[in-house]
Amino acid sequence: MYKIAAFIEFDKKITQKILNQKKIVKKKFGNQIYLNHPVHLTLFTLNVKNIDKLKKIYINELKIKSKPFTINVTKPGIFYNDPLTGGHTIFYHIKKNDKINKIQLRHLRKINKNLNILKKNINLFKNNILKNNYKKYGFPFAGKIWMPHITIASIKNITNNNNYIKYFLSTKTNLKCLVSEIKFYKIVKDRHDFLFSVKDF
Repeated sequence: MYKIAAFIEFDKKITQKILNQKKIVKKKFGNQIYLNHPVHLTLFTLNVKNIDKLKKIYINELKIKSKPFTINVTKPGIFYNDPLTGGHTIFYHIKKNDKINKIQLRHLRKINKNLNILKKNINLFKNNILKNNYKKYGFPFAGKIWMPHITIASIKNITNNNNYIKYFLSTKTNLKCLVSEIKFYKIVKDRHDFLFSVKDF
Protein backbone atom coordinates (compact mmCIF):
# COMPACT_ATOMS: atom_id res chain seq x y z
CA MET A 1 0.00 0.00 0.00
CA TYR A 2 1.31 3.44 -0.95
CA LYS A 3 0.43 6.84 0.44
CA ILE A 4 0.06 9.35 -2.36
CA ALA A 5 -0.75 13.05 -2.26
CA ALA A 6 -1.97 15.65 -4.73
CA PHE A 7 -0.23 18.98 -4.17
CA ILE A 8 -0.49 22.50 -5.48
CA GLU A 9 2.84 24.32 -5.30
CA PHE A 10 3.57 28.05 -5.43
CA ASP A 11 5.76 30.71 -6.98
CA LYS A 12 9.13 31.72 -5.54
CA LYS A 13 7.79 34.63 -3.48
CA ILE A 14 5.22 32.56 -1.57
CA THR A 15 7.56 29.58 -1.27
CA GLN A 16 10.32 31.72 0.20
CA LYS A 17 7.94 33.31 2.70
CA ILE A 18 6.97 29.88 4.02
CA LEU A 19 10.58 28.67 4.07
CA ASN A 20 11.57 31.74 6.09
CA GLN A 21 8.89 30.92 8.69
CA LYS A 22 10.10 27.32 8.81
CA LYS A 23 13.63 28.56 9.54
CA ILE A 24 12.36 30.75 12.38
CA VAL A 25 10.48 27.83 13.93
CA LYS A 26 13.50 25.56 13.66
CA LYS A 27 15.74 28.16 15.27
CA LYS A 28 13.33 28.77 18.15
CA PHE A 29 11.98 25.26 18.77
CA GLY A 30 14.30 22.81 17.02
CA ASN A 31 13.07 20.07 14.69
CA GLN A 32 9.29 19.86 14.56
CA ILE A 33 6.72 17.87 12.60
CA TYR A 34 6.20 19.08 9.00
CA LEU A 35 9.25 21.36 9.05
CA ASN A 36 11.03 19.22 6.45
CA HIS A 37 8.02 18.93 4.16
CA PRO A 38 8.06 20.87 0.88
CA VAL A 39 5.95 24.01 0.62
CA HIS A 40 2.56 23.02 -0.75
CA LEU A 41 -1.22 22.99 -0.50
CA THR A 42 -2.56 19.46 -0.05
CA LEU A 43 -5.62 18.74 -2.18
CA PHE A 44 -5.86 15.25 -0.70
CA THR A 45 -3.90 12.19 0.41
CA LEU A 46 -4.94 8.62 -0.36
CA ASN A 47 -3.70 5.09 0.21
CA VAL A 48 -3.51 3.18 -3.07
CA LYS A 49 -2.35 -0.32 -3.92
CA ASN A 50 -0.86 0.40 -7.32
CA ILE A 51 0.87 3.62 -8.39
CA ASP A 52 1.15 2.51 -12.03
CA LYS A 53 -2.64 2.23 -12.21
CA LEU A 54 -2.92 5.71 -10.72
CA LYS A 55 -0.68 7.06 -13.48
CA LYS A 56 -2.74 5.31 -16.16
CA ILE A 57 -5.85 7.19 -15.01
CA TYR A 58 -4.13 10.44 -15.96
CA ILE A 59 -1.98 9.37 -18.90
CA ASN A 60 -4.28 11.01 -21.47
CA GLU A 61 -4.34 14.25 -19.50
CA LEU A 62 -0.60 14.76 -19.01
CA LYS A 63 -0.31 16.84 -22.20
CA ILE A 64 -3.60 18.70 -21.78
CA LYS A 65 -3.41 22.24 -20.44
CA SER A 66 -6.19 24.00 -18.59
CA LYS A 67 -6.26 27.73 -18.06
CA PRO A 68 -4.22 28.65 -14.95
CA PHE A 69 -6.17 29.89 -11.95
CA THR A 70 -5.29 32.18 -9.05
CA ILE A 71 -4.50 31.08 -5.50
CA ASN A 72 -4.75 33.68 -2.71
CA VAL A 73 -2.68 33.23 0.47
CA THR A 74 -4.35 35.11 3.29
CA LYS A 75 -4.13 35.32 7.09
CA PRO A 76 -2.10 33.04 9.40
CA GLY A 77 -3.91 30.41 11.46
CA ILE A 78 -3.37 27.63 13.98
CA PHE A 79 -4.84 24.24 14.79
CA TYR A 80 -4.51 24.13 18.57
CA ASN A 81 -3.81 20.66 19.98
CA ASP A 82 -3.81 19.08 16.53
CA PRO A 83 -5.00 15.47 17.09
CA LEU A 84 -2.81 14.26 14.22
CA THR A 85 0.41 15.55 15.76
CA GLY A 86 -0.13 16.37 19.42
CA GLY A 87 1.20 19.88 18.79
CA HIS A 88 -0.02 23.31 17.69
CA THR A 89 0.01 23.38 13.88
CA ILE A 90 0.64 26.80 12.35
CA PHE A 91 -0.29 27.60 8.77
CA TYR A 92 -1.46 30.19 6.26
CA HIS A 93 -5.02 30.12 5.00
CA ILE A 94 -5.76 29.71 1.30
CA LYS A 95 -8.86 31.58 0.18
CA LYS A 96 -11.40 28.94 -0.72
CA ASN A 97 -13.47 29.30 -3.88
CA ASP A 98 -15.67 27.17 -6.11
CA LYS A 99 -12.80 26.49 -8.52
CA ILE A 100 -10.44 24.87 -6.05
CA ASN A 101 -13.28 23.01 -4.35
CA LYS A 102 -14.43 21.53 -7.67
CA ILE A 103 -10.85 20.56 -8.55
CA GLN A 104 -10.44 18.61 -5.32
CA LEU A 105 -13.74 16.72 -5.68
CA ARG A 106 -13.24 16.06 -9.40
CA HIS A 107 -9.94 14.30 -8.80
CA LEU A 108 -11.17 12.38 -5.77
CA ARG A 109 -14.14 11.08 -7.77
CA LYS A 110 -11.97 10.20 -10.75
CA ILE A 111 -9.51 8.18 -8.69
CA ASN A 112 -12.16 6.42 -6.61
CA LYS A 113 -14.03 5.46 -9.77
CA ASN A 114 -10.95 3.75 -11.22
CA LEU A 115 -8.98 2.49 -8.21
CA ASN A 116 -9.56 0.61 -4.98
CA ILE A 117 -8.69 3.03 -2.17
CA LEU A 118 -7.86 1.84 1.34
CA LYS A 119 -10.65 2.93 3.71
CA LYS A 120 -10.07 0.72 6.75
CA ASN A 121 -9.59 3.52 9.29
CA ILE A 122 -13.16 4.81 9.19
CA ASN A 123 -13.68 4.36 12.94
CA LEU A 124 -11.00 6.98 13.66
CA PHE A 125 -13.49 9.72 12.79
CA LYS A 126 -16.21 10.72 15.24
CA ASN A 127 -17.48 13.57 13.08
CA ASN A 128 -20.10 12.19 10.67
CA ILE A 129 -19.02 14.44 7.80
CA LEU A 130 -15.41 13.29 8.12
CA LYS A 131 -16.49 9.67 8.43
CA ASN A 132 -18.74 9.86 5.37
CA ASN A 133 -16.07 11.60 3.31
CA TYR A 134 -13.52 8.97 4.26
CA LYS A 135 -15.96 6.20 3.38
CA LYS A 136 -16.75 7.81 0.04
CA TYR A 137 -13.34 9.12 -1.02
CA GLY A 138 -10.69 7.72 1.32
CA PHE A 139 -9.96 11.30 2.43
CA PRO A 140 -11.96 12.90 5.27
CA PHE A 141 -11.39 16.58 4.53
CA ALA A 142 -13.30 16.84 1.26
CA GLY A 143 -15.85 19.36 0.05
CA LYS A 144 -17.23 22.08 2.31
CA ILE A 145 -15.40 20.88 5.44
CA TRP A 146 -12.01 21.20 3.74
CA MET A 147 -9.87 24.15 4.85
CA PRO A 148 -7.17 24.83 2.24
CA HIS A 149 -3.91 25.91 3.88
CA ILE A 150 -0.11 25.88 3.71
CA THR A 151 1.40 24.22 6.78
CA ILE A 152 4.58 25.58 8.33
CA ALA A 153 5.05 23.20 11.28
CA SER A 154 3.36 21.52 14.19
CA ILE A 155 5.07 22.71 17.37
CA LYS A 156 5.00 20.57 20.49
CA ASN A 157 5.45 21.50 24.14
CA ILE A 158 4.41 25.15 23.93
CA THR A 159 1.48 27.02 25.48
CA ASN A 160 -1.36 28.67 23.61
CA ASN A 161 -0.11 32.11 24.62
CA ASN A 162 3.51 31.53 23.60
CA ASN A 163 5.05 34.81 22.38
CA TYR A 164 5.94 33.41 18.97
CA ILE A 165 2.43 32.05 18.46
CA LYS A 166 0.92 35.42 19.39
CA TYR A 167 3.35 37.21 17.06
CA PHE A 168 2.70 34.82 14.18
CA LEU A 169 -1.07 35.15 14.46
CA SER A 170 -0.79 38.95 14.51
CA THR A 171 1.08 39.15 11.20
CA LYS A 172 -0.67 40.00 7.95
CA THR A 173 -0.22 38.62 4.47
CA ASN A 174 -1.96 38.95 1.14
CA LEU A 175 -0.15 37.10 -1.63
CA LYS A 176 -1.37 35.39 -4.77
CA CYS A 177 0.00 33.40 -7.66
CA LEU A 178 -1.15 31.55 -10.74
CA VAL A 179 -1.38 27.75 -10.59
CA SER A 180 -0.96 25.73 -13.75
CA GLU A 181 -0.59 22.14 -12.54
CA ILE A 182 -1.27 19.59 -9.84
CA LYS A 183 1.65 17.44 -8.70
CA PHE A 184 1.35 13.90 -7.39
CA TYR A 185 3.85 12.55 -4.85
CA LYS A 186 4.51 9.28 -3.06
CA ILE A 187 5.04 9.92 0.66
CA VAL A 188 7.09 7.84 3.08
CA LYS A 189 7.39 9.65 6.44
CA ASP A 190 9.11 12.98 5.62
CA ARG A 191 10.23 11.84 2.17
CA HIS A 192 8.26 13.11 -0.84
CA ASP A 193 8.98 11.45 -4.20
CA PHE A 194 7.57 13.19 -7.26
CA LEU A 195 5.44 10.93 -9.48
CA PHE A 196 3.85 13.06 -12.19
CA SER A 197 2.00 16.32 -12.79
CA VAL A 198 -1.39 17.07 -14.36
CA LYS A 199 -2.27 20.28 -16.18
CA ASP A 200 -5.91 19.38 -16.80
CA PHE A 201 -7.96 20.52 -13.82
